[in-house]
Amino acid sequence: MSGGLSGSHNHTTFCDGGNTPREMIEAALALGFSDIGFSAHKDPVIPLDEEAYLAALRALQAAYAGRIRVAVGLEQDREAPTARRADYDYIIGSVHYLPAADGALCAVDDQPARFAANLPRLGGAGAAVKAYYAAVADCAGRWRPQVIGHFDLICKNNAGGCLFDENASAYRRLALEALDACIDAGCIVELNTGGLFRGYRRRPYPALFLLRHLARRGGRVTINADAHETAALDYWFAPGRVLLRRAGFDSLAVLRDGKFVDEPLESPQTS
Repeated sequence: MSGGLSGSHNHTTFCDGGNTPREMIEAALALGFSDIGFSAHKDPVIPLDEEAYLAALRALQAAYAGRIRVAVGLEQDREAPTARRADYDYIIGSVHYLPAADGALCAVDDQPARFAANLPRLGGAGAAVKAYYAAVADCAGRWRPQVIGHFDLICKNNAGGCLFDENASAYRRLALEALDACIDAGCIVELNTGGLFRGYRRRPYPALFLLRHLARRGGRVTINADAHETAALDYWFAPGRVLLRRAGFDSLAVLRDGKFVDEPLESPQTS
């Protein structure tokens, strides 16, 4: 069981996933996973029954002991911190929402038309980018999650630079400052392949220039599929390792028995 595939960012029917936790575990076993972590959304808009989630996942953790190691995590939105952090094996910190001037929350990863329509409420694209990366830095510094989720999610709806220029020096400065804050807070940054699987991205999060900066600074990285269904559990894991080597990494933070340990990037894992 040691040394197999592993992923810490996975969703089930407890939030917006399409499969039950047991179905996800059985699929992970079939793929050769030694470890699987679940990370239900703690969201300011969509409620999560944390008590039921924790009870169900701890029961499955016990039921599958000896076959696969099940870890119970949480994807905590910056706007919805949990009061039960000690009950979880790890926290993924993410920014999905930005507060508008009227106090309403605007989803960063909304459908493209709705996101574009909300930009004036956020002060325009430039202000939204600035607010987003400030929120990511705040999420890292204030909550100290073990992992930062989909670091540059603000780019989800920016295909072809339709809303802002991701190559502009002002954009890159904001992103790099937020990334430095995550590194300084001791957070692991995930290479998130979920957008690739779902067809609205042509590359994983974060961008290559950010990965290279993370590697140069000695930051830690992990690979996650952000899976919302069984078919996505190990999506793009092998190409992800190639990309990380290209960015300058020689090790990977991997979930093992509920904790993140650093392993050589060349360790054999398949997908």
